[in-house]
Amino acid sequence: MLMFSTPADAAEVDFSGHYRARALYYDNLSLSDTNPNALGATSFIDHRLRLMPAIHASSRVGVFAQVDMLPTTVFGDSPNTWVNPVDGQAIALAYADGVSPYGDADDGTSYLQNIQVTRAYADVYTDYGRLRFGRMPVDWGVGLLFNDGLDATDEYGDTGDRVQFTTRAGPVYVMGAYELIHEGLLETSGEADDQMQATDLAVAWQTETMALGLYNRYRFQRNPGFRAYNGSLWGHIELGPANVDAEFVGVFGRGDLDTGVNDIQVIAGGLVLDGTIDVDKIHGGLQFGLGTGDTDPTDNVLRDFQFDRDHNVALMMFEEPMPILAPGVVNEANAGRDYDAVRTGDGMSNVLYIRPEVGYQLRPDLAAKASYIAARALQVEETETGNRGYGMEVDLGLTYTPFEHFSAEAMGGVFLPGPYYENYEHDELGGGFDAATFGGRLMLTADF
Repeated sequence: MLMFSTPADAAEVDFSGHYRARALYYDNLSLSDTNPNALGATSFIDHRLRLMPAIHASSRVGVFAQVDMLPTTVFGDSPNTWVNPVDGQAIALAYADGVSPYGDADDGTSYLQNIQVTRAYADVYTDYGRLRFGRMPVDWGVGLLFNDGLDATDEYGDTGDRVQFTTRAGPVYVMGAYELIHEGLLETSGEADDQMQATDLAVAWQTETMALGLYNRYRFQRNPGFRAYNGSLWGHIELGPANVDAEFVGVFGRGDLDTGVNDIQVIAGGLVLDGTIDVDKIHGGLQFGLGTGDTDPTDNVLRDFQFDRDHNVALMMFEEPMPILAPGVVNEANAGRDYDAVRTGDGMSNVLYIRPEVGYQLRPDLAAKASYIAARALQVEETETGNRGYGMEVDLGLTYTPFEHFSAEAMGGVFLPGPYYENYEHDELGGGFDAATFGGRLMLTADF
């Protein structure tokens, strides 16, 4: 029997990821008690199930994926109001018997809101290094330039269609990659190539307690002609209970944009310094950051530096668009919100901020944390010289982890707007954006 038997091959499959249910409440994202279009209190609960399967075909070859199910889908979305076959009308919500697995968009594509294959890529470990190819996460340093967005609180994540090879010589790592950012026209018919492409080269020296690296990205597009260089210098050091990380990013470019703006020049930069210390039950941290801004947004020199959107520093500041107002007519298209007066959105740019925090381990399964953030615009137009201050926010949180793979986090905060909002007057929607905003978040997470 052994002589005539055939070998059998098998692949090992394992899963990682998390399920997150999150409740959010904001009492006044309009930042106003006097504006007639003030929105009032808003609240909702949403889901996200993230599956990251890994198929290990052998010790050298693996295939990985990321699938997001119900990503930020709101509880109670798509109620199952089936159609009455007698009169052809949808039944009233009072008779709905649950929620549908997908929305009811006319084009039949709304199921994409419920299942998203976010990433799919392969790893091959050769004798000379690690080859990775496919649609993969991109991460570097403290996440100022690239952030893979894998934390439960992250919403975006940087993903690239690329071929990447990493090798090492002792403590020195070298990574090279080619990425296709935008495919453009598959058939150019003799026209200039409109693909947006990038080549990356990173070199890092890393030990158990220290690291220093430089990431270089050159991105280019031939039609319209555009060239840009992104460079990120990152360092990390561990000194006993203390950890210090720093990342500096410079962006330089020139050319024409596909939006129709021609002959632009990009000169921008950002910096983050982040230090933490943990001694017994006490946690302390201090973070400082800045991103360049633009004093004249109408000229052809762009100086605004955009932080990665998953670089989160507060519960509300640079996390929620503010001020949001109520539209004149509420419908499904505007979802009951008017963003015309918004001054800041989800993500930071043109900013100088400082964020101290302190925490205490109350019990082995319960930790408390308090943070404070103050921020101002680094550059403003001449007419707004005295309106640099974004304001300040104080956040308090509790994290309960009664056992492995489960956590419950409760966080509350107050945002006090500064002159950047207080002195703003929209031509049509008015002003009065000087009221404090209170917010809260309750998040339950099961990870695996």
